[in-house]
Amino acid sequence: MHTTTRHALHRSLDVAQYWALTLVLATTTALDQLAFRARRTRFDDEGSETTEKAVLTAIGLAVAVGLGAAITAVVNKYQGQIH
Repeated sequence: MHTTTRHALHRSLDVAQYWALTLVLATTTALDQLAFRARRTRFDDEGSETTEKAVLTAIGLAVAVGLGAAITAVVNKYQGQIH
């Protein structure tokens, strides 16, 4: 494979990893802010708080799994091109 092409693929992978990390950090920050607001809000019903925490946890896990799959797909795509 030509050196310029290899360099471009490595650069593309670096850019993809940068944006994936940026997205993870932004999502984590947003979820943290939601959790912080949920803690500040007082509910009369104790069950609401637990339900809200469960929903936030489920959203966080779904985002993490989705990002993991996206990063894996990008890495597999570029590894196939390098080989």
